[in-house]
Amino acid sequence: MKVYFKNLDGIRFIAALLVILQHTSEYKVDTHAGLPNTLLHQFKDFGGYGVTLFFVLSGFLIFYLLFAEHEFKKTINVKSFYIRRVLRIWPLYFGFGLVQVLGIDWAMRHLGNPVHTPVLENLFYLFTFSINLQLLFATLNRGIIELYWSVCIEEQFYLVAPWLVKKWYKNILYIILGMIALAFIFKFYMRYLDVNRGVSFNHNNPLYLFTLCRIDNFGMGILAAYIYFNKNIYARVEYYVTNKWIQVTVALFTLLYMIKFIPMPRFEQDYFFATTPSILYAYLILAASTGKFFVNLEVPLLKSLGKYSYGIYVYHAVLSQLVLMVFMKFLPGKSVFTYDIIFPLTCIVVTAVVAGLSYELYEKHFMKLKQKFTIIKNHEV
Repeated sequence: MKVYFKNLDGIRFIAALLVILQHTSEYKVDTHAGLPNTLLHQFKDFGGYGVTLFFVLSGFLIFYLLFAEHEFKKTINVKSFYIRRVLRIWPLYFGFGLVQVLGIDWAMRHLGNPVHTPVLENLFYLFTFSINLQLLFATLNRGIIELYWSVCIEEQFYLVAPWLVKKWYKNILYIILGMIALAFIFKFYMRYLDVNRGVSFNHNNPLYLFTLCRIDNFGMGILAAYIYFNKNIYARVEYYVTNKWIQVTVALFTLLYMIKFIPMPRFEQDYFFATTPSILYAYLILAASTGKFFVNLEVPLLKSLGKYSYGIYVYHAVLSQLVLMVFMKFLPGKSVFTYDIIFPLTCIVVTAVVAGLSYELYEKHFMKLKQKFTIIKNHEV
């Protein structure tokens, strides 16, 4: 059985692009070289918005497939679900993760910027998929495997995902709403610990990194999948989902929200900085998946880049910093055109090429094996 959603590969690449735009701006700041950074203010939260988009999109796609599997098979093959996740996530996660953990000291020493990292501790959090917790409660490892925190949150959440559909499918709407409510509770609780109880969380934001503060992002995507999967419900809202004027309005509001053109109350910024965009993303993902979207993202380049987006996310930090070193060595001037346009574009192209090669030469072998355990075929999630 096959299910296909249009435009979602393009949206997946947009999520990866948002992360790159923030980090390429931040890496310029980290050099303390006074490099041009015209859009730093606009880009400074794009990475968080990109990760939130990944979470919402993942919730939408994976749970729609679980809903379809349950309708088709009247149950969920939990073992096959876990095998599919392992084959999609683990090869690149461990492959490049081990290279970073075991090679970072050697690489930085040869680059003239020696570091000393706790290798065993890094390996522990890598293998237990708990790097987000490492960032909150243990030794900080900036720029090594830090960006794996979002992958860890996804894997933690998907430990329970198939069971939610298998055991409580008839009450899944209440489960979805309960997830969102639980996230709200933990947002307030973790904020209370951070502000009033003086828990340091390594000076990181627990609402950003703690899994239970993030499940509302998945929940919004799952809610969109539930609406689309239940045709009677979808029929009632179809006009609002497929109306291109509404789509454009929501997309424009989302963009203005992301670049901080629209001021938001402090309360919203403190507690719902990921919830508000997840609601907007859920609508846009649902609208795009119908194929009646105001813009066509079903172009070959975007589809390929979307397919490579996991690799783009994993590789971009290391590659972008290497590209920046090359730029600073061979282009010592501080041209706005060079560093605000050519540099991020070069990072995008280099990362996309490496991610594409990684997918075609390495990950694809595991993807083919993954198909043997796939019941409802769709995007490579």
